[in-house]
Amino acid sequence: MHRTETMHRIALLALILAGCTQATSAPPRTAPDARAPVNGAALAPPAAATDALERALRERIAREQAEVAVSFVDLETGRRLSINGDVVMHAASTMKVPVLLEALRRNDEGSLRLDERIPVTNEFRSIADGGRYSLSPDDDSDRDLYERIGQTATVRELLERMITRSSNLATNIMLERFPAADVRATLARIDAQGMTVLRGVEDIPAFERGMNNTTTADAFARVLEALARCRLLSAASCETGIEILAQQEFDDMIPAGVPEGTRVANKTGWITRIQHDGAIVYPPGRAPYVLVVLTRGFDDTDAGDRLGADLSRIVWQHVTSDAFALPSETGEAAIDSLIALHGSVLVPEVGYRRVPHEHYWAALAPYLGGPVQREEVGRSAEGRPLYLLRFGNGPRTLLLWSQMHGDESTATMALADVVRLLHESGSRTRLWADSLTILMIPMLNPDGASRFRRHNMYGIDINRDARRLSTPEARTLKSVHTRFQPDFGFNLHDQNPRTRVGNAERTAAIALLAPAADEPDTDPAVATRAKHLAATLRNAAEAIVPGHVTRYDDSYNPRAFGDLVQQWGTSTVLIESGGWYDDPEKQVLRRTNFVLLTRAFDAIATGSYLDTPVERYTQLPENGRAVRDLVIRNATVVIPGLQPYRADLAVDVSDGPLARDQGSIVEIGDLGGVLARDDFDAEGLFVHMLPEALDQRDGRNALRPGAAAAFVVRAGASPDSRPVALFQGGRLIRLPQ
Repeated sequence: MHRTETMHRIALLALILAGCTQATSAPPRTAPDARAPVNGAALAPPAAATDALERALRERIAREQAEVAVSFVDLETGRRLSINGDVVMHAASTMKVPVLLEALRRNDEGSLRLDERIPVTNEFRSIADGGRYSLSPDDDSDRDLYERIGQTATVRELLERMITRSSNLATNIMLERFPAADVRATLARIDAQGMTVLRGVEDIPAFERGMNNTTTADAFARVLEALARCRLLSAASCETGIEILAQQEFDDMIPAGVPEGTRVANKTGWITRIQHDGAIVYPPGRAPYVLVVLTRGFDDTDAGDRLGADLSRIVWQHVTSDAFALPSETGEAAIDSLIALHGSVLVPEVGYRRVPHEHYWAALAPYLGGPVQREEVGRSAEGRPLYLLRFGNGPRTLLLWSQMHGDESTATMALADVVRLLHESGSRTRLWADSLTILMIPMLNPDGASRFRRHNMYGIDINRDARRLSTPEARTLKSVHTRFQPDFGFNLHDQNPRTRVGNAERTAAIALLAPAADEPDTDPAVATRAKHLAATLRNAAEAIVPGHVTRYDDSYNPRAFGDLVQQWGTSTVLIESGGWYDDPEKQVLRRTNFVLLTRAFDAIATGSYLDTPVERYTQLPENGRAVRDLVIRNATVVIPGLQPYRADLAVDVSDGPLARDQGSIVEIGDLGGVLARDDFDAEGLFVHMLPEALDQRDGRNALRPGAAAAFVVRAGASPDSRPVALFQGGRLIRLPQ
């Protein structure tokens, strides 16, 4: 028992013995020993778990006469295993995966579009002698494409055929669109030089000269790992690539060794006496793993398939055991595993910020019941149910509440993904269930959420109602806290996306706060634990949005829930989601919230958060003042009926940089020193105001602050002069010149 709790109990006993009948407030609750074993659970040392897996794989491989190479990467724990992983073999059709990566990379940079149509041809140039050659449909697993020679196909269709049906023709068409040298450059970027793509398929003159595509198991694993961890491509392109691989029609090796229904994104490859498979495998409730099996020397293809399936089954059995329960890596590697985990549990129906209450709970319905229980704990001012979710029965209780401001939904989206993770039993979630009791109120202000506005239906800010409890939503949160007396609290919000990092010229993506510890009745130990946890979350956030993490204003507010919950004995951390580049629906910060919360669960379950120095939190730069969304500098403003005049213009979008709606001109004149997310120098250019921006109430045109941002930047004063830029969809669009 903590000393503080002991003293409180002694004092309370003294009052009772003295016959005092005056009511006393409950003492601040202290957390159980964070380092104490949980239900006697002990995890196998990481090395022992990996050694056992390697022994099992080697025993199975030893039964074959063929040459076998295996590479394994666990994205949950960071553990790696390689058996003959550097042995070079013919790549066969595994080389089509880096071709896919290069196509998606080009799509991201804009030099190739997935909807671009490409001629379907069957004439290619040999890298050996420059001669022309064609493919035979008899040697191709996708004959249908040959019937469309002379027509066109989209890039996406060609990529899908190349992977799912292993179309040789589609592969060669893509390698006509961009050279193999560019594929090799992409492989070098992800440190997969052990995989070499020299040419297209069925280039017989090159084959006869030994000019072949080759790979090692380790290099192929790095390619799949880069896709699973999304290290090279945008999030959208990563998901596209994984989805294409997951539609694979050939599933006799790695997919055959995992339970039916498991998501597997794989690519096979085979030629005479060569059988390969490489896959990203998604067990429920944990991050995926990468497995590559290369074989050379099987005369019986069924025997090669059986070996691949057996090795896959061995890996699955080991990975889903509790021996692989905790990450063995820290820092960016551990965060990478959580990012990969998020990709496997993302709830797609909750992919935008304005999610109504009814739609949100309909999306979560498949993941409720079983390990995640739902309870109605109150009603909103308009009568909507307020739901509490509960998971686990561990000794440390966590309470998370989100969207008490109806227009702050980033964490609400992330909590949907957390719920799906908790629903899918895995080694990580089993550890949490034994160590933690996780309570969540994902949408505390459903009435505000239905209108996407801050306040509840009474017009009250629920986060300023912790003391008076005038609103049913505030009373519900207070009653849940009183009922469960949580050890840790997570107060989840969104902040102004224009907020700067201190005085720097960059905005804050995540702000953290462990509420003030020097107020009356606040146990310093409670606040110290909150600071350790906030420091742990800072480390996680910096791995995703480096340099964009701040400390929220820690001024004590006696009306705010965060401050009072901490004062009531719960170590509380505020997470404020700001803005991120070109992320109007805040999906990057949704993923960041998911990573922060799951990292917190890991750290609290193991007590490792206490190892992070509080200085990592206290030394965070504070939130700075907000910047403007757009400043146009040194412009000449053109308004019909007025003389052109020189001025700067500041524009803010109604919903900050997150919206694609029309903005407002908020300031006009000399804006030297005013910072903006987007800064446009209009020296020598003319800003022509459109009619909807002008005030014409007195019969004359006038421009006033608050006017709609409706204008075109032109090269001259004439309305017919060349347009340079225009404000549209909440942003300034630069036009090609």
